[in-house]
Amino acid sequence: MSTQKQLYGQTEKQIISAWKQARPYYRKNPELYITSVLSDAQHMLSIGDIDGANKYINKARLLLFKRIKWI
Repeated sequence: MSTQKQLYGQTEKQIISAWKQARPYYRKNPELYITSVLSDAQHMLSIGDIDGANKYINKARLLLFKRIKWI
């Protein structure tokens, strides 16, 4: 997997943009946002969509790596 679309299902810029839009609702708890992304991954696993689950997990990892509190 070499492209962002293959890794995340969207671009890194889109993922960060989605976080910035959701940030007011999560205030000082960005961990809750990452938790919701991981919940989406669990749902994908429950319906048998392994590739979709991996993309959500990769999104969560990206957000953790970027330390979304400072974005």
